[in-house]
Amino acid sequence: MRGWRGRGVVAGVAAVALLVGGCDGGERGQGRQGAASPSGAAGAGARTSQPARALPGLPDRIARQRLIWEGCVLDDAGEGVSTLRPDAECAWLTVPVDYAAPGGDTLDVRVARVRAADSGRRAGALVFNPGGPGEAGAGMVASGAFEATSRVMERYDLVGFDPRGTGRSEPLRCPEGTGGDLIPRTREQAEAELRAAAEQGRKCREATGPLLAHMDTVSVARDLDVLRSALGEPVLHYLGISYGTYIGQHYAHLFPEHVGRFVLDGVVDPGTDQTGTARGDVASLDASFASYARDCVEVRCPLGRTPEEIVRTTTEFVRGLDAHPLPGPEGGRLTTGLAAQGIREPLYQAERWPDLTQALLEAMAGRPDALIGLAVERVRTQGAETAVDPTMARNAVECLDKPGPRSAGELLARMGEFEKASPLFGATVAAAMFRCAAWPLAATGRAEPLTAPRAPAMVLVSYAVDPATPLVNAHAVQRNLGTASLIVREGTGHAAYASGSECTDRAVEAFLVKGGMPAAQVRCPAT
Repeated sequence: MRGWRGRGVVAGVAAVALLVGGCDGGERGQGRQGAASPSGAAGAGARTSQPARALPGLPDRIARQRLIWEGCVLDDAGEGVSTLRPDAECAWLTVPVDYAAPGGDTLDVRVARVRAADSGRRAGALVFNPGGPGEAGAGMVASGAFEATSRVMERYDLVGFDPRGTGRSEPLRCPEGTGGDLIPRTREQAEAELRAAAEQGRKCREATGPLLAHMDTVSVARDLDVLRSALGEPVLHYLGISYGTYIGQHYAHLFPEHVGRFVLDGVVDPGTDQTGTARGDVASLDASFASYARDCVEVRCPLGRTPEEIVRTTTEFVRGLDAHPLPGPEGGRLTTGLAAQGIREPLYQAERWPDLTQALLEAMAGRPDALIGLAVERVRTQGAETAVDPTMARNAVECLDKPGPRSAGELLARMGEFEKASPLFGATVAAAMFRCAAWPLAATGRAEPLTAPRAPAMVLVSYAVDPATPLVNAHAVQRNLGTASLIVREGTGHAAYASGSECTDRAVEAFLVKGGMPAAQVRCPAT
């Protein structure tokens, strides 16, 4: 489900999400002990959240815990990141590894917050998730890499968290990914790819232990309710981006009585399985590249005179790399898969389209360094602190959440289908499905619409053309929920709120600050 992308990718600051150190500057175990003990005294300068009523079915040390807030520190600033917000606070939240055995092993979830600027008119805590799966939100809040709009920041504490197994929340201990840059074309190649992926998954399971079997989104949603209680909030106000919308839908399905004001931006459709999600990715990527090509022509594009020519020339170049990869820096090479990924990354932000044009020009002239850089930047930035391939965190979630193909024959059939639909992106999207096909744990979730008939109405947000979560997803989820409003921002992009659309921001602010529901369908200009 490669389309489940998030704000970290869009903002180009995913590294920050991994860089926030321990709140107390000490060992994580100390943070766990303090957070789990309702009678534990906070350290000097610490602030403590009052827990809400006890959560049924959970031991008191989890259900009645308080968050002990202290100043955040950077263990490793990372490239381009040197400071945190001076008003940021951090804490640890203790949750069960397995909610079916809540008295057993626990793990520490990383939490950060920035308090409401207008404390006298505070509306509550707004919990933020940037997407992924595999993206971490605590550092994005603590560093200011993500901020809600000013009216929302005035009224809400903005709270970010690192979902289990990501960022600082007991990150998975997995070997580096296989890269996904080679496209299996024959049964023999497909079987070899499955064997390699199976071995990688086996090593990940051995190194990580029981947590790997509990990386599913339902468990993350349950963690959110523990967080809500530990924050002392009777209801959860929530802003979810991309995959974060999937977490939000699960939460509303499980805990409708605890739903506050929910904004789901860049909407994932839970009713599609891995194949259906991948099929949607192919269509949305093609539409996004077509938008890029039209825009390029408007500014005298050096890649072609018409959008059709740009698409054709780029497709021919990328497919030609299958047989003749271009040598790159440090012994690397530009393959079909890597080139398609390098094209995909800048599509999320129109302001990066000139970078894509330049990278394609250079690659077509035999200099692939820039396009390779675009392809690997996400792994490089997200893995900067832990040295763990973030692809593995995505695998751990996606492969548990939804069923998908398991055999080489079915995968090759999907590859043929997708490549026919999209000669540019189809094969690469299909090849990504090999990872879950060989994952050591079978899917525990199902592809089915999620409803929340007893929850308050929510607000959905989407770009008209989204390379990761197509607008059709938002329409499907709106039907599932029944009472949700949908704000559509014109143009191409991913995550439309707090990124330059005054119309979109006003509608979201009116809902979060005053509870005013937008009309069932709202169209906003691109800016």
